[in-house]
Amino acid sequence: MDAVGTHIQAAPTLSRHVARTAAIAVAAALVVCLAVSATIGASFSRGEDDQRLRSALAVTSELETLLTLHAAANTDFLEGVGVAGYSSRGWPIRRAAAVAGTYDRLEHDLAGGADALKKLRQLRRLSTAWPQELDTAARNLALANAGDIVQPMLLQHANKTLSSIMTLISDLRSEEREQIADMQFRAQGQLVRQRISLAVASAAGALLLLFALFTRQRASLTKIRSQIVAGEAQRRFREYFEQHPVSMLIFDVHSYEILTANAAAQRQYGATLEQLRTLPADQLRPAADVEEFRRDIQAHLESGTRGGAAGVRRHRRADGEIFYVDVTYHLLDFAGHEACFVTAHDVTAHEQAKESLRVRSRALDASKNAVIISGKIDGNSTITYVNAAFERITGRSAQEAIGAELWNLIGCDISTPDARSMRMAMRAESEGASLLQCRRRDGSVYWIDLHVAPVLDGQDRPTHFVTVFSDVSERVLYQEQLRTQAHEDALTRLPNRLGLKATLTGMIERAVSEGNRLALVFLDLDNFKEVNDTLGHTAGDQVLCEVARRLSGAVSRQELVVRYAGDEFVAALYGRGDVDSFMAAATAMKEALTHGLTVGNRLIVPQASVGVAVFPDHSRDPDTLLKYADAAMYRAKSAGPNSILLFNHEIAVQDNRRATLAQALRHAVASDAFSLAYQPRVNPATGTPSGFEALVRWQDPEHGDVSPSVFVPIAEETGLIVQIGQWVLEHACRQTKAWASQHPDIVVSVNVSPVQFERSDLPAMIAATLERTAVSARNIELEITEGVLMAPGSLVTLRALREMGLSIAIDDFGTGYSSLGYIRSFLADRLKLDMSFVRGIGRSHADEVIVKAVLAMGRTLGMRVVAEGVETPVQLEFLLSNGCDEVQGYWFARPMNAAAAHAYLLHGTAQESTRVT
Repeated sequence: MDAVGTHIQAAPTLSRHVARTAAIAVAAALVVCLAVSATIGASFSRGEDDQRLRSALAVTSELETLLTLHAAANTDFLEGVGVAGYSSRGWPIRRAAAVAGTYDRLEHDLAGGADALKKLRQLRRLSTAWPQELDTAARNLALANAGDIVQPMLLQHANKTLSSIMTLISDLRSEEREQIADMQFRAQGQLVRQRISLAVASAAGALLLLFALFTRQRASLTKIRSQIVAGEAQRRFREYFEQHPVSMLIFDVHSYEILTANAAAQRQYGATLEQLRTLPADQLRPAADVEEFRRDIQAHLESGTRGGAAGVRRHRRADGEIFYVDVTYHLLDFAGHEACFVTAHDVTAHEQAKESLRVRSRALDASKNAVIISGKIDGNSTITYVNAAFERITGRSAQEAIGAELWNLIGCDISTPDARSMRMAMRAESEGASLLQCRRRDGSVYWIDLHVAPVLDGQDRPTHFVTVFSDVSERVLYQEQLRTQAHEDALTRLPNRLGLKATLTGMIERAVSEGNRLALVFLDLDNFKEVNDTLGHTAGDQVLCEVARRLSGAVSRQELVVRYAGDEFVAALYGRGDVDSFMAAATAMKEALTHGLTVGNRLIVPQASVGVAVFPDHSRDPDTLLKYADAAMYRAKSAGPNSILLFNHEIAVQDNRRATLAQALRHAVASDAFSLAYQPRVNPATGTPSGFEALVRWQDPEHGDVSPSVFVPIAEETGLIVQIGQWVLEHACRQTKAWASQHPDIVVSVNVSPVQFERSDLPAMIAATLERTAVSARNIELEITEGVLMAPGSLVTLRALREMGLSIAIDDFGTGYSSLGYIRSFLADRLKLDMSFVRGIGRSHADEVIVKAVLAMGRTLGMRVVAEGVETPVQLEFLLSNGCDEVQGYWFARPMNAAAAHAYLLHGTAQESTRVT
């Protein structure tokens, strides 16, 4: 019984043990169930959070892609400016398709956020409009390279659109990053709670397994499951951190030690993880920004805020390159450190694009040119924008300008042809440019160089006009002064040669339309050089001004008098009737000059040689008509002072011959196509030669023997006489040197032109020639005309030549205008009596008296007198009886070549067969 009792008694004990065991098992099961339920619930919650995290990361990645595509498009556009043609390179089809796909994915991932979707749709509209604005700006820039006007508002509008796109992307990206940061906080808290729950469940299971072996396996499985869950969470975070395309790093907030950094950060900063860990986080900023970085970290710690956006900051790569990043931060505990988790997205391209937009916008305000943007309202151009230069140039404020009508505000006369053409261009919706005279607000006049161009929308319809102008008042005034100076003679205030050319064409066109004649009267003052040489250039200027006044008084208001050059004047007479009427008018003008005027206590009687050519009788071309009048004047001057001549065909022929000879003479100078003839000077009593005069000769292949009386004036007029004179002196000196070896006292005279004599280096040229040819100066004589004596500084030059040992002869004495005072100031070695007086011997008592007077003066002053042109025994006898020293002429010998001259020198007679004429 006891045993039963014991058994019975034992039975409740066993039952109680079993019951306790069962209770413990049930309790363990309940604990495990609760833990498992919590784990499963957390797993489900974590799955939803993971899905949201993946979506947020996808949205952030797509926004980064969208930002990159737009920044790349803007970069391609800027690189293609000026070379891309009439559309931009910024938006090819491939890029447009990529942007469209990105927007589609973003709309799917942002389906749960109404505000974000609204921003996304606005962003999509801007991205659609922006490429069209880039094409419009590119087209304008391409046309500007061809000379059209740059329309800065087109580019400004495109920049404004891009700025709005960048702002919206930045806003959406910031919102997604904040969501990601919150998700990370929740994920970390959830992970901690899971660990605690699993730890409690594991502990309870372990205790219960001490009492219930049958629960051991289940507890073990629960522990393994919790480890797997925790490991998966860690793996997912490491995968998110390491593989994220945005740069991420974690650093200690006190020591700034970089604890870890993902692959994107290593690429972005150009350093490995090991290198980054040796680099304090504040050294990722430029040296100038380090203190700002430290202040920011301290402010984050003191604010109590665990995370947020830090804005755009400058960072520094390992190689020192500075770039821009958009920073977000989150404070956390990491591996026992109080740390800061940072994302640093490279936004350098974005910032450069923003800076480019800022500079372009600033350029409009800083431009020196006034810029006006106007819209078409009720058919008028109403201003919507003006820059600062507009206010400065016009004197009108921006407040006054906005809403005003364009042309009223500029202040120009809209009735002028230029203004009307500009308004017509705007009505035709096309470009235009013009120079306009305007008035400022204060009434002052100013000039503007104005350009207008339409602004087109996406359908190439004009919506606005851009007007750009600059103040060119100073330039216009300067050009007007230049035009006046270019067309007006500064001394006489008459029109000059350019003024004549500018007016003559219009006068001829008028004559054609009205059926009238027009005459050009070419006047050249006779012997005006003597006025300058004797009285000075100031007196000469007074004479020219008086001549200009008299000629101007002789023409009507519709006619013209110009100072053509030097002492040459041209009058354009109009509508006076027939040719005789024009000749009468020209004669009256010539006679008006002959009234005496007093200059420097000396009476001057101006005279002029005049040539006349009539339109259309002589020519219908202005230049040819002027050329004919000049040719007639030149022919009149050769006939004698104060002559007038009407152009005719013979003058044209001679003028053409003169031009042809001038061209041939240039070739002759270049090829040394000259020769020398020598005419002896002889003793009239014995016929013995005492010297020779060297005379230049020219035989042209086409024109034959050309007389010196023909080609020497042409040479003097063209300046070729200087080269010809040097050639004559060189060859005469060489020949004289040869003769002097047998005839030491021989003297060869060489003519020196007044043009040649005016050169300041004449003494040096002669001295060099004498040295080069080794001839003695006493064997050379220079023949000058009387006019040379009157030239300023001539006496100094003549004395310098005489000091060299040269003798001086005055040629053609008696035909010039020198006074006896000049003869007294410089006593020449010889006077060569002009042949015009010698020819009068036996026929003109007056000529004989002049010859006697010159011979007597020569004897008295100690100068030898040479009579030129002796051809008859009567002339020779008269000269002998009156004591003439030497004679030249055909009675003794004609000019001859060097061989004949040498024979004449030896025998005293010329070989008839070797004489040259």
